[in-house]
Amino acid sequence: MASKLPDDPHFHADLMGYFPARMAKKYATEIEGHRLRREIVATVVGNDVINRGGPSFITRMQDLTGCAAAEAVAAFSVVRDGFELPALYSEIDALDNKVDGNLQLELYQSVGRLVHSATTWFLKHDDNAAPLGERIATLRAARKALEGRIGAMLPSFTGDRLEERTHELFKAGAPEALAKRVAFLPIAELVPDIARVARDAKSGLVEAAQAFFAVTDAFRIGRISDAARAITPSDYYDGLALSRATETISTARNDMAAAALSRFGKQTDPVATWLEAGGERVARVRDRLQALTEGGELTVSRLTVASGLMSDLG
Repeated sequence: MASKLPDDPHFHADLMGYFPARMAKKYATEIEGHRLRREIVATVVGNDVINRGGPSFITRMQDLTGCAAAEAVAAFSVVRDGFELPALYSEIDALDNKVDGNLQLELYQSVGRLVHSATTWFLKHDDNAAPLGERIATLRAARKALEGRIGAMLPSFTGDRLEERTHELFKAGAPEALAKRVAFLPIAELVPDIARVARDAKSGLVEAAQAFFAVTDAFRIGRISDAARAITPSDYYDGLALSRATETISTARNDMAAAALSRFGKQTDPVATWLEAGGERVARVRDRLQALTEGGELTVSRLTVASGLMSDLG
């Protein structure tokens, strides 16, 4: 309430959704001028944040990024509406008493992972001072340009894992279209990173995506990310360390992809040329990363060391 966030025009739909549909339609002008307008928006959006992110969501975002509560809620709103999550939640809600409850919880958790990771990303990398509508429109435009084309660019490990996950959810009882969409969330989560690579390298989105996934394949980041998601942190701060290490790897990947495009963008394969130019140093890091992340059970400490190695190359 102390921030300007409840005044953002983007929350018009949240305000109207608080009232019965017939009332919202008939008394739209009166509702817009309601003396408790800000309180209603803050309550509705605040409830949504906690319902979808969990009771510790704001605290976790603050511990990870040092943000103010209002900034965390704003970033959550960009993720919620930029990825069009209300429609996805509605599809999962519609499975009440139709599928096993554990499957339904698993679907909610999959969306929840996107909410946590993407909100953290926007807090760290987006223009938090820009209007929400502008930030959401930028994310939607990048998704529209990329999501239909990313599948053909995925490294084989990531593509195979996507198919396996889709089949797992479908076999467990999820409708096919929903299974595909939920399984695709970890890929969709990468769209803001790819858009950032494009901005940093001053390249097109498709070229940025190709370089992004070439770096992913070269450093076997798909395997690392998959193993990292399977780690169960021993406590809250272990979880924060895991998130930070994963974020460091993500940032290093972005920097490498942008560097390859900036230096060798006119080459047929900018990343291959960049790797070759890196010589023995890059080769040693790749070998060391493989030994760290695939030579036994991946732990938070191993992941932290791996993230440091990648960061040195970024």
